[in-house]
Amino acid sequence: MKISLYLAALLCGVCAFAADGVRYKDRLFETSLPTTVTVAENVPFLDKSYYSELTSLMDMFGVRPMFYMYSEEGVSYKSLEMDIYEPEDDDAENRAMVLVCHGGAFVAGTKTSFDQKAVAYVDSLAARGFVTASLEYRLGVLMSSKLQTFVIDSVDFARTVYKSAQDVNAAIRYLRANAKALRIDTNKIYILGNSAGGLLGLENIYALDEKDFPSYLYEGAQYIKTFSDEQSKYVYDTIPLGGLDRYGPKGVGGVANGVVSLWGAIHDASLLKNSKVPVFLAHGDSDYVIPYKVGYAMTEADKMIRDNVPSKYSSVVNVMHFDVHTPTLYGSYYIDSVLTKNKVYHEFYNPVGYGLKHEFYDATRTGEDGKKIVFADSVKNKAFDFLYRLAIGEISEASELAIPRPAIAKAKSSKIAMGDGNLSFTVVRGKSVAYAMFDLKGRRVLSGRASLGETVVLSRANNGVYYLSVQGETPRRIVIRK
Repeated sequence: MKISLYLAALLCGVCAFAADGVRYKDRLFETSLPTTVTVAENVPFLDKSYYSELTSLMDMFGVRPMFYMYSEEGVSYKSLEMDIYEPEDDDAENRAMVLVCHGGAFVAGTKTSFDQKAVAYVDSLAARGFVTASLEYRLGVLMSSKLQTFVIDSVDFARTVYKSAQDVNAAIRYLRANAKALRIDTNKIYILGNSAGGLLGLENIYALDEKDFPSYLYEGAQYIKTFSDEQSKYVYDTIPLGGLDRYGPKGVGGVANGVVSLWGAIHDASLLKNSKVPVFLAHGDSDYVIPYKVGYAMTEADKMIRDNVPSKYSSVVNVMHFDVHTPTLYGSYYIDSVLTKNKVYHEFYNPVGYGLKHEFYDATRTGEDGKKIVFADSVKNKAFDFLYRLAIGEISEASELAIPRPAIAKAKSSKIAMGDGNLSFTVVRGKSVAYAMFDLKGRRVLSGRASLGETVVLSRANNGVYYLSVQGETPRRIVIRK
């Protein structure tokens, strides 16, 4: 009888507990005003004076600026900058860092973008105790036009991606080179990227050298146009693309320690063997901007433009055609399958069957239980939880998937599937499942909530005997011996 009452008390405790304020998990701070820093000087940006006619039309339509260029000859040297945010009145050392890379198809977006969530993410993560930064990486894709047809070549698109990848690499090196002043841990620098930013996050950890990019990128060249008094004419100086470390500090690594890639992709599937950096992936299965599986980016470019132009200009836009060519891209579904096969720790949020397209922040659906699903909350909560567990060391490059995906699919009778040695469990059924682990004196040593596909590591508790109580499940006896 006493044992039954004790177990009942444990079950009640699971449902009654309330999370304490925990760094990297809960909002504990106000967020400071951003400090703009120079990552690198004398970086060649495509000059605004070489905008194509389409960019001018987008401006007329009142659409956010889209930097389509008609020539790479128009280059201006500028500083590569990013904004750094910190938790106010925080005196902690060796803090975790998150670099946010906005989306925008490499032609739009800024480090202060609201529609791309850049500001929302840096602010919210800084309030949780992370140091955060938002990067103003280089934009602009060459576009040719004939009559009403606008064409982007795959080589030009790939060159833009490479230049942006250089900028992200430089930003990570800047953070490591200035880690002491920023009071950040050089082994806890993460990237959170959306769309184009998600692609850049994956390229950062898998494309480790310029040789990992197609050689045809180097066939073209950027030029800086200057007037020579001596020759009394304009002259052109070639600007080579250079290596990934061409700009920014030298002597430190430019690869992140973890990546959150929201609807991102990578240009070469063979590169996935290059790294075991933990990754969080989110993607809609009906994405036509960046492929969910394998394909090309922006396959419905006409629709993308028309959806963003006010209806009063529809007669103008409807006669236009956009012919966009990109390299083959491997999306989150494909990446997940390879990382699962290679036993690299990662998490994949792919709510299939809801017809979710690109950047499904604003999408809502009704779940099987009749409740409204707000995907903006789901994406944020899962991504932030992943970053929290990275920051506290629960996830590392040494981590492996706790349970193979086929085993998850077969587990139907229980809400959880236990990992090897009962040192972890994965939720296989249900949402926001409460759990708690108690020692033999009834003291709670671990608690929280987890949803479908999430893994909870129990082995971070000290050696000893415990009881694991999961909402709706029979308590389990857990023995931890490290």
